[in-house]
Amino acid sequence: MNDVIIVGAGPAGLMTACELALAGISCTVVDRRGGESTVTRAFGLHARALEVLDARGMADELVARGNPLRTVYPAYASRVDFGRLDTRYPMLLLVPQNGTEKLLRRRATDLGVDIRHHARVVDLTQDAESVRLRLEDGTELAAQYVVGADGAHSTVRDLVDVGFAGDAYSLPMLLADVRIPASEPPPITQVGTEGVVVTLPFGDGWFRVGAWLREERDDAEFARIREAFRRIAGTDYGMSEPRWFSRFTAERRQARSYRSGRVFLVGDAAHVNSPIGGQGMNTGIQDAVNLGWKLAADLRGWAPPWLLDTYHAERHPVGSAVLAMTDHLTGLVLSGSRLRLEVNRRFMAALLHTGPGRRRILGSLSGLEFAYPPAGPGAHPLTGRRAADGPTDRGRLYEVLRAGTFVLLSDQEVPLSRRNRVRPARPLRATGPEAALIRPDGYVAWAGDRDGIEQALVKWCGPAHRTDPEGRHATA
Repeated sequence: MNDVIIVGAGPAGLMTACELALAGISCTVVDRRGGESTVTRAFGLHARALEVLDARGMADELVARGNPLRTVYPAYASRVDFGRLDTRYPMLLLVPQNGTEKLLRRRATDLGVDIRHHARVVDLTQDAESVRLRLEDGTELAAQYVVGADGAHSTVRDLVDVGFAGDAYSLPMLLADVRIPASEPPPITQVGTEGVVVTLPFGDGWFRVGAWLREERDDAEFARIREAFRRIAGTDYGMSEPRWFSRFTAERRQARSYRSGRVFLVGDAAHVNSPIGGQGMNTGIQDAVNLGWKLAADLRGWAPPWLLDTYHAERHPVGSAVLAMTDHLTGLVLSGSRLRLEVNRRFMAALLHTGPGRRRILGSLSGLEFAYPPAGPGAHPLTGRRAADGPTDRGRLYEVLRAGTFVLLSDQEVPLSRRNRVRPARPLRATGPEAALIRPDGYVAWAGDRDGIEQALVKWCGPAHRTDPEGRHATA
């Protein structure tokens, strides 16, 4: 029996598999598709998703492959300057979804993850000890936990019946990847009375173009996108060679619960939102990193009893906030009201000229400002917030996190009995509290005086010599 079965080999599913395998957990990924995806529907990675990928040593390779945009000019704001973010990745990185999947698949394979294709789940049952899946070909698989990462039309979500509340947008969106022979890339977003057109440069001569039109028509050919650009932007920029085309209806929906017993949902199986803002793949990857270490801690026998419940408690509010933000932006660009759009652009411009406004807007778009509720009263203000990267005596903090363990930032040593769960690192810029315990996903679990370190370690990492059910030390 597997420790974990992950249903779906998209970015969220593969990231979950990587997290579990890094922690020594046996996991199998089953996917209904026949092989590696050529899908490029998701196109961008924001700063926080890049930071968590950096915490596993994968971000820089993606940046080298993609097109980092430090300043963008979307329809809803005159200018958004990601370059002002205080992070190693002050950008919106344009990279096709299949490029991100390819990197995650390679990492999962290197870590020993079994990925099975042509494996369609048709039934799921669970009890207090395990979950059983039945595949379309009659094969049965069992695991201690199952993670549903099988997209917006998730079979796993339907089988555990947690609902998927929300609506579909009334008008379909047309997307294509094309070549544009332009020395200067066209504006990212252009709005007209008929709708909105989008142009996103991948940096290699290829562009993602899209048209979200206020008039429903039956034709869904590439010519329809070119016509939309000519009507709204005044030109189709000479786009040609469409290598991918899609017509889809965007939705705004969220599962009522991200957990049902021994089954968890990540990525689009848990939430879907408008593509405006480029949030979907980012939110799914962060779901996976939040859940992975918690499942591993439970399976290794040292997780506190409340830990698995924090997955829903932490990620569901984030999903709701992202859905609300993208729905608001979508309403603006599809309203057909130039006055409303111009008022919003001026309002955002005014906010972006203030420190608090800049932190709020850039922090929400990039994901850097999303925080989790502290686990207990009287917590330090940093608790639950993203840990900023910085130099330590063992390298950058996010390099130290690459082992997938907690990191204790302090000049105090960690007992040998805890070293495989907690790595010590001494900050080289002492500007915060005396000590901070950083979770494997890069968020602050605890911060305070040195006197509170042992209590924090016991609370988050369990007693020092606990042994898991297989007889292995939980520190291993």
